[in-house]
Amino acid sequence: MRKIIRSVLILFSATAALALISYAVILYAFPFPYEELTNIKYSKSIYDKDHNILRAFTNNKDQWLMPISLDEINPNLINATLAIEDKRFFDHPGVDIGAVLRAIELNISNKRVISGASTITMQAIRILKRRERSMKNKIVEAAHAIYLDLIYTKEEILELYFEIAPYGGNIHGVKAASMRYFKKHPKDLSLSECALLAGLPQSPSRLRPDRYPLRAKQRRGMVLSSMLKNNFITKAQYNVAKDDPIVAGNHKFPFKAAHFTRFMKNKFKKEPEIITTLDSNMQHFAEAILRDKVSNLKPYGVTNGAVVVIENKTGAIRAMVGSADFFSNSDSGQINGTLSRRCPGSTLKPFTYAIAFAKGICSPDTLLEDSPVQYNGYMPLDYDKEYRGQVTAKDALIDSLNIPAVEVLDKVGYNNLYYLLERLGISTLNKSPEYYGLSLTLGSCEARLIELANAYACLARLGVYRPIQYNQHKTNNIKRRVISQGAAYQVADILSDTSRLETIGIYRDEKLYPKIAFKTGTSYDHKDAWTIAYNPEYTIGIWIGNFSGRSSKALVGIEAATPVAVRIFDWLYTNKTSNWYSKPTIMPKPSLPLQAKQDSHTDPKIISPASGCEYFITNIGKQAQQLPFIGTSGSEQLYWFVDGKFYSKVNHAQKLFWPMEKGLHEITCSDIFGQSSTVHVVVR
Repeated sequence: MRKIIRSVLILFSATAALALISYAVILYAFPFPYEELTNIKYSKSIYDKDHNILRAFTNNKDQWLMPISLDEINPNLINATLAIEDKRFFDHPGVDIGAVLRAIELNISNKRVISGASTITMQAIRILKRRERSMKNKIVEAAHAIYLDLIYTKEEILELYFEIAPYGGNIHGVKAASMRYFKKHPKDLSLSECALLAGLPQSPSRLRPDRYPLRAKQRRGMVLSSMLKNNFITKAQYNVAKDDPIVAGNHKFPFKAAHFTRFMKNKFKKEPEIITTLDSNMQHFAEAILRDKVSNLKPYGVTNGAVVVIENKTGAIRAMVGSADFFSNSDSGQINGTLSRRCPGSTLKPFTYAIAFAKGICSPDTLLEDSPVQYNGYMPLDYDKEYRGQVTAKDALIDSLNIPAVEVLDKVGYNNLYYLLERLGISTLNKSPEYYGLSLTLGSCEARLIELANAYACLARLGVYRPIQYNQHKTNNIKRRVISQGAAYQVADILSDTSRLETIGIYRDEKLYPKIAFKTGTSYDHKDAWTIAYNPEYTIGIWIGNFSGRSSKALVGIEAATPVAVRIFDWLYTNKTSNWYSKPTIMPKPSLPLQAKQDSHTDPKIISPASGCEYFITNIGKQAQQLPFIGTSGSEQLYWFVDGKFYSKVNHAQKLFWPMEKGLHEITCSDIFGQSSTVHVVVR
């Protein structure tokens, strides 16, 4: 007896050893598909903040293939798949020996292949590594399935299967299948829909429910019968489900927020699914308002625009509209206007004043000169080319006057504005501070709407900067103070003067509408119209223009862009009230006026021409060869002399031009009190 037992043990050991050796040889000759397992090429899906799908992109093989976890799948779908594909899935080691033996018996007795005995684990291996159907490859798949069962849990194998199983055409995985056939998430499927999907992987092309509903229904009946037989469902459930009509279509994935979703696809390249911060309702309304405004402006040669909405507290992007019509080829609608580099016009002025308020260089009540001035040959002019004399800093900012803004920047230093803009995330300053000089405050650079809006969001947070948040699962909690609280409050207080809206027919009662601060901008030659508006909760950035750079007289910030921002703000607060800022306890120190009122006589000062400058005569016409004579004085009248000879008498604010002559010239300006100033210039 002992000899028999010993012989059996020896035989068993030898068989086991032979099996292990054979197994090792198979794994050596046919390596396990680690690369395919760990590098599944998912398609990319973009969702809004409420997990509604915005848009999906196929993978590099033009397949719909989306990641999924078991808790996202209706248990009926899991049970249906087990019932029809692998009843003993949780009991075997990747290969069901009993099913294999039974399949061999059936195939021999019927003299044809009627059962393959492939487990879910083996099917997953076969999908990962496509091989020709042969007995040799069946053995390889079985060996790999056993190994997969050793390194993965059963739940992980099921998830893998539900991610990559074929469901017809280029549809892989239950998530893509559920959405394409039923416009539902897998968790929301009915029992009959679960049974229908579970039956498809056996022959996905032949059983596609959108093309072959009768075949799909027959296969669904087999799945339901197997579920009933294995006690996954009751007889009553079976009777209801088997008679459900086949209602399946080839539904396309949504195509919403086109510019934003493409931006997310490129920004987050590795993530197959991105839960963004976008608010679909806000996005839809912003698109509609922009489209409506651009439509009204088209007769005036304006074809496009862009919108950004930022939630200030979180930095979350709630809406991004890149153009008025994404599908318009004639208007280059696929360009994303929120990312385009455009001239920002006067939208940078508030940051100049913020620095000045913070440093105590001036206050909102400081008197500034809106008079002719020259800085080493640079002579700024106001939008309307008029001069208002003395104005407060508050009025200068409200009316967006250029000359006072340059005066303030001259005192602040253009380096300070340049580096503040950089700290605020303006990435388009690719020249040195000296290149932009004092004209920087007037928008002599380029800016992107998305970055400019976020810079204003810093003002809206009373001086605290934080990066824009796009991905709800990848938040950036960086915060830094870059503007003093008091200075930011003073800017907001100034920009909240909405009486400017009356010029475009908008009359606001702040008891009915949200209080907002806003700044407009119009670029040189009317190529860009801007408005950035904000309150403590939201910042809204608007750009209106043409991607071609074509100008239009309709492109004025307050006329073209401001109505869009106001309508969006009013919509945001349709059913709720808005708050405003409380005055900070610590405010900037009061500053002395940059220019005191001229109650007494002052000597005349020559603004133009600048002393020591050289001027050149060209051949482009007589009018272009005239040199402006500009002076300031407490006197009502000024007397001009050229090379000691009287030239002309003018009123204080009157413009005067002198036809240039070659040579060295002495220019003198005198007032009625006999006081004078002299400069020397060279004309070549």
